[in-house]
Amino acid sequence: MIVARAPGKLVALGEYAVLDGAPAVVLALDRYVEVTLDQSADEICHLSMRSAEVVERSFAPGEPSGAGLVDLVAAAAPRLRWTATIDSHALFAGGAKLGLGSSAAVLTAWAGAFAAFAQRQGCPLPSPRVETLIDLHRQFQGGKGSGLDVAASYTGGAITFSLARPGLPQIGSVRLPNSVGFAGIFAGRSASTPELVTRYRAWRTRRPQDAAALVRRLTALAEAGCAALAGDDAAGWLEAFAAYGQGLDELGAAIGAEIVTAEHREIGVEARRHGVAYKVSGAGGGDLGLACAADVEALEAFRKSVGDRGFRVINVSPADHGLQVAQRGAGWQR
Repeated sequence: MIVARAPGKLVALGEYAVLDGAPAVVLALDRYVEVTLDQSADEICHLSMRSAEVVERSFAPGEPSGAGLVDLVAAAAPRLRWTATIDSHALFAGGAKLGLGSSAAVLTAWAGAFAAFAQRQGCPLPSPRVETLIDLHRQFQGGKGSGLDVAASYTGGAITFSLARPGLPQIGSVRLPNSVGFAGIFAGRSASTPELVTRYRAWRTRRPQDAAALVRRLTALAEAGCAALAGDDAAGWLEAFAAYGQGLDELGAAIGAEIVTAEHREIGVEARRHGVAYKVSGAGGGDLGLACAADVEALEAFRKSVGDRGFRVINVSPADHGLQVAQRGAGWQR
């Protein structure tokens, strides 16, 4: 039996502007998608998917499973017979998708497991590369998305991510300053990243001059944040982080979308009251916000306050490792 896992993520900096070449900072988190994969005991394939609910399907080899990400990967070896469980429940809560990059983590863990399984069955399927996974994820999303969530799931840790050109990701390793802690806050409703990205691209086409000016500002803030991390400059990081959050609010108004929702605004007010920096994480429109602070006590007081207001505090820590694959009973490996 093959087992694999890949972590979820939080975007700390660079949302939207990353699509136009700006650097992003992404944190892999210790909430994982886990996959188990083994030979089928009969002539058909069996798939159990566990997220907000459990869905089980059986189908002939090479036939659609009903799960697009699964089929994109399995198409590379359509004759194999297998039985698999893909468990992503750690990236959901109360039936809601938390915005931790569940589809990217599912794809990454499934692709790692499937390649290892195929190799053991004598099928010369190469182990997945991050560029290949990003391309598959874009296919799944209808050509949208930068791939930063896939990169975080594949690599683990805290990374910088940028696109020299579409299809050519540049990934580097960074770390938050030792004095900076963070917390994820779920705003209470899930959002559609592809829909928001579509609005962003339409605005770029419709208002090119206005878009270029705002994207330049966002890019400068993202670059300043990356420079602060490289210099272990906590104050510089927090300044760029907070300013980028304000820029996302302006971007939402420009594209006619609620990137910063009323819930995020309420959380932001509470953050400022405690001296904590706060911004939406990812495409916005709901999902997660991210709080950062160099004052541990202030961050803890903020966490308690927003929890008392009915928001879900996501207890996470950095995931040191990205994609890990092993045979049952053996140690993890890439």
